[in-house]
Amino acid sequence: MKRTMMFLVMIFFSLAAVGVAAEKKGGVAAVRQVITVPADIQWQAGPPAIPGAQMAVLEGDMAKGGFFVARLKLPAGAKIAPHYHDNVERVTVISGTVKLAMGVTQDNPTVLPAGSYFALPPKKVHNGWVDEETVLQIATRGPWSLHVVKGGK
Repeated sequence: MKRTMMFLVMIFFSLAAVGVAAEKKGGVAAVRQVITVPADIQWQAGPPAIPGAQMAVLEGDMAKGGFFVARLKLPAGAKIAPHYHDNVERVTVISGTVKLAMGVTQDNPTVLPAGSYFALPPKKVHNGWVDEETVLQIATRGPWSLHVVKGGK
């Protein structure tokens, strides 16, 4: 009985050690607890390419490699010039409605009301605009970038 118990304890600790090593090797960062209510969101000036926009990072660091969550608040009438990102863009519409068009024209936009989600591959040129204040949530991997396409406004 003692041998069996000792054997099980050894297996348990061996598996735990393998799990810790795999986590370190895979670059999985330790998750820290994050709880944010709307009143606690710290809004700051948004990207210069989007006049009047505000941005708030809820988790992570957009400037570094790794997962982050940020919100982008667009004022009524905001236009997002044709642009692309170096990494995958994953966006959820939290409130309002965004019109999203692929490429540099505003032809055939997809209308995305609150609750909508979209993901675009790296370097996919797109643009958008809103008629009412709209909040978007970006949840993806950094570093985050926004490159305005020449000829875009």
